[in-house]
Amino acid sequence: MAGIGKFRVSLRKSLIYLIFGIGAFFLGFIILPLERLFIRSERRFRNAGRRSVNLSHRLVVWVCRVLGLIRIEGPVPDFSDTGGKIIAPNHPSLLDVVILFSLIPGANCIVRGGLLHTVVGSIVRVLYIANNEDIDELKKECAESLARKEPLIVFPEGTRSKKGVPVTIKRGVACISLFADAPVIPLYIGGNDKEGLRKGDPFWRINGDGFYSYTFTRGEEILPSGIEGKTMREKSIKMTELLEDLYRRNTG
Repeated sequence: MAGIGKFRVSLRKSLIYLIFGIGAFFLGFIILPLERLFIRSERRFRNAGRRSVNLSHRLVVWVCRVLGLIRIEGPVPDFSDTGGKIIAPNHPSLLDVVILFSLIPGANCIVRGGLLHTVVGSIVRVLYIANNEDIDELKKECAESLARKEPLIVFPEGTRSKKGVPVTIKRGVACISLFADAPVIPLYIGGNDKEGLRKGDPFWRINGDGFYSYTFTRGEEILPSGIEGKTMREKSIKMTELLEDLYRRNTG
């Protein structure tokens, strides 16, 4: 792309970051406190809060598409049957969570604990599960969420992918799945190069296309009962190896 074209795309990205930051502040410090004030039930409050997150993220995605920054290509999988199941996507870009929250109303999510100290901290603290908790407490919270038939988004890599580095899956997804006896749905996020949205990229950098395309492919569910092994440790290792093989074969 020519220099002026890259500059324009960088401005559009900066505008999206600004809109997201203002929206997160408004949601965390105005909308959620108001919902907390009028909704006494903890479960109803979480449901209302996550619905507000869903609507706000749909707005952000709509603005991204209107500005030509992102394109969602091909059919989007049906997520209506994901209650009580773990949705396990690969993580190629910064916008993955935003898009997934816009597509899956009511989804819970394990998020990086460091986000508690950012503009979205007030949202994460009351609606989602931070990964800086004790592992036993984290598994318990996940199991309770799945028992409530909430979709649970867990990024099995634990962080964003790096270009040219093979996908490496951590054992967290397998441990949660086996502990909660919950199916895992692999979700393969594809599209064009995510340069500028990958881990470690400067925010002003962009790819050669000047936009980011996304495709979503839902894999076959993996059932904990189908994993062989004498101990939970053996089963978690086998499930993790299975997931890693699937992601390496189905993502770039």
